[in-house]
Amino acid sequence: MGIKDEMQEKAQKAKQKMQGKQDEASQRGQSEQERLRQRADESRQQGQRSFDDIQDELDDRR
Repeated sequence: MGIKDEMQEKAQKAKQKMQGKQDEASQRGQSEQERLRQRADESRQQGQRSFDDIQDELDDRR
């Protein structure tokens, strides 16, 4: 095995390792995005419930 072959093999391994890290980071980013999306939905629902409660209370006063 020549030096050229050795260097190509090392470069290929480094490329695969880097691709693995990028995939891992991408998955982490997606799961974080999904978690934030769920939190925003929950907050929106809570806000809607609060608004509906206030609306009901105002209707009861009339």
